[in-house]
Amino acid sequence: MKLAVAAEVCSFDLMQVVKQHLADQGHKILDLGMKDKDHPDKFYLTAPRVAEAVLSGRAERGILMCGTGMGVCLVANKFKGIYAGVAESATTARLHYVINRANILCMGSWVVGPKVACDMVDAYLGAKIGEGFNEERRRVQAEGYERIKEIEGKNFK
Repeated sequence: MKLAVAAEVCSFDLMQVVKQHLADQGHKILDLGMKDKDHPDKFYLTAPRVAEAVLSGRAERGILMCGTGMGVCLVANKFKGIYAGVAESATTARLHYVINRANILCMGSWVVGPKVACDMVDAYLGAKIGEGFNEERRRVQAEGYERIKEIEGKNFK
């Protein structure tokens, strides 16, 4: 899978671990964050790069990191068509895609360590929409996704 990733100054080291993990699994990485510690970057600059890469189709999904994950999540969700969520476990990372079809996974380096971060990206990328839910619940989830897009269409002019 082709993934757009970005980290800023607080999460640079963790992103290096995650990028290597993803590359080892054969994913193609489009790194849009900091390139080295001598050139720090801010969350409000990295998140738009990943959001735009996902929206343009240059990447299938995105992974963003900052200190808590919330800053990059807030910025990414300002783009129409981006559905970003902060996760702190493999379960929430998986369910962000299964239930909500999140196209960007956000996490914080002050919250999760390398093992948990790698488990989270594995769970997120391996998830299938509706997986593990009965047909009625899948229908409700699909309706919810369509309703979110309607709300977005009204509020993002």
